[in-house]
Amino acid sequence: MRSEGIDEIDKKILALLSRDARMPHQTIAAACGITRQTVSSRIKRLEQEGVIRKYRAAIDYGKTGLGSFFVLFLKLDAADQAASEQFIDALRADPHVLMDVSITGEWDVMLLLAFKDVRGYESYISELRQRLGPTLKDSKSHVVLNFYKTPDDWSPFV
Repeated sequence: MRSEGIDEIDKKILALLSRDARMPHQTIAAACGITRQTVSSRIKRLEQEGVIRKYRAAIDYGKTGLGSFFVLFLKLDAADQAASEQFIDALRADPHVLMDVSITGEWDVMLLLAFKDVRGYESYISELRQRLGPTLKDSKSHVVLNFYKTPDDWSPFV
């Protein structure tokens, strides 16, 4: 669907917006050496082409009461594809799931989860095992000690 493609100025605009989606167009224009109107039209085009899908807030989860984070690896029963797909679909609505990805190797799914404390996670994993039953073949958990870089900090055009 891209009619014009992404040039170096588009990449600069995307890099700036990825750091601060509320950055004024005039500030972006000055950084890119173009007019504010050009910035506005380029951003509108990038939105229309689906390059910019949405704008989000970067949240400090600790300040919301979520202070414990976990990486959970899951191995699902490949023979029960319908149950696996239903589970994956349900992850999108799960408020504890910050990120869910399909991965290669020993595990099928990796989740990044947020909880108030370890007890919340213990309860969650116990309920998850009961809910999935034989669809869940194995799981492995890790406690996140620190975030050095998150997807909110990443831009491919820096």
